[in-house]
Amino acid sequence: MANKIIWLRNAEIQIFSILDYYAERNKSKIYSEKLYKDITQKLKKLDSKIAFPQKTSVEDLYYFTHKHISVFFSITNAEIVVKLVWDERRSPKALNSGLEEIQ
Repeated sequence: MANKIIWLRNAEIQIFSILDYYAERNKSKIYSEKLYKDITQKLKKLDSKIAFPQKTSVEDLYYFTHKHISVFFSITNAEIVVKLVWDERRSPKALNSGLEEIQ
């Protein structure tokens, strides 16, 4: 397993923006806290020696989807670098531009 999870600044902003949206919409932080916990647990369980999640068209960039949230990252033996967090209900065109920015 990777030893360390690193969130790039834009990925942090994206995940917390999504979590804030749900906290405001639901008038409670419970769903947001559970969503964040589930995503971080999935990241901690990744193991490059066993299997990678889905590969993107960008070199060394992988992703997994939890509910409707996609988490894009690169992985080495020492660390997982989260580069982009995406709400799948947003425009696919905007996702393409987000992927271009992290190349």
